[in-house]
Amino acid sequence: MKVNVNVSKETLGWIMANINFDALSSQIAGRLMSWYSGEKVPTFNQIEEASRATGIPLGYFFLSTPPKEDRTLLEYRTVDSLELEKPSRNLLDTIHDMEQIQEWAKNQMVADGFSELEFVGSMAEVNEVGVFVTQIRQVLDLPRDWFTSSKTPADSFRSLRSKISDAGVIVMMNGIVGNNTHRPLEINEFRAFAIADEYAPLIFINSNDSTNGKLFSLLHEFAHILIGKNNFFNDRYSAHGRVNQIETICNAAAAEILVPSDLFMEKWNEVISENDIKTTIFTLAKYFKCGITVIARKALDHGYIMSQEYTQISQLAVYLYNEQRKKAKENPGGDYYRTAASRIDQRFFRMLAGSVAEGKTLYSDAFRLTNTNRATFRELAQQAGGGF
Repeated sequence: MKVNVNVSKETLGWIMANINFDALSSQIAGRLMSWYSGEKVPTFNQIEEASRATGIPLGYFFLSTPPKEDRTLLEYRTVDSLELEKPSRNLLDTIHDMEQIQEWAKNQMVADGFSELEFVGSMAEVNEVGVFVTQIRQVLDLPRDWFTSSKTPADSFRSLRSKISDAGVIVMMNGIVGNNTHRPLEINEFRAFAIADEYAPLIFINSNDSTNGKLFSLLHEFAHILIGKNNFFNDRYSAHGRVNQIETICNAAAAEILVPSDLFMEKWNEVISENDIKTTIFTLAKYFKCGITVIARKALDHGYIMSQEYTQISQLAVYLYNEQRKKAKENPGGDYYRTAASRIDQRFFRMLAGSVAEGKTLYSDAFRLTNTNRATFRELAQQAGGGF
């Protein structure tokens, strides 16, 4: 039996203003238009279909007035962009999910008597990159040549993520909304974001970025945590000339951690004597376990290359990333539980699993916060060494 539902015209107007019509099928788009005009009245099943197609939460369709969504984080975007005047539902839902995780963690830590993290906001008044870099190394217990213990950029990312997590920052990562493979997070929309908080700061990394991109984003966002300011990192093409002073400092600090200037100059002079610029940049990227764009930027800042050469290397990096993504789509797969575990900060997960075991947090809330079910949560808990 079909059940017709009256949907507020004002709410429908809000929904239509906050979706991408070009991405909808003609059937769904036509239905929305006919509902808005009053020509037709939707059934409950049709509203469910529209919710899945648009990404608008089902409950929104039944509100008498449009929802008031908090989009404050988007105001902290690195680069102004027309796209973010109308952010995707995938992005908004991801931000909402991370805010819930951050709020739960903060409440838990306050209830358990944890102290505030001293490093959050400690660099708020610092404008000198050298001082900034020293603080990052001290907080993370990071030697100047820390990268030498890594074999690949992926090793470096895992190492830094672990150190940042151990310091007290929740580091989450995903390339889709929750576990919905039909809702990918577009790298052209954002690379990462950070929520600064004295108890439970959080960094989210878009895992659709390249490994080198994720590595730089992680350090860039950690720098924002030290400043004590939220950040929405959407600088896809390293547009250093269009960012403010805070972004310039965060970029420089991240680059210096990845590639210390003194070691860079020494290595550059050694390699360039027998190779051309492009080969030298690739060689140094391999040595420092980072991206070619970071090396090219270092070379530009030291006057070793011209702006045109830097732009060419940046464009090449984007091309190589796109080729990598094509190959990944042609060869999908991987270990389900390993992928699920990679999305969740392990320190946060152990804290959550412990709270569930103690009866302080409901199973349903734990599953919601981690986008898991009972079986997946149990498996991840066992992998984390906590049992369940």
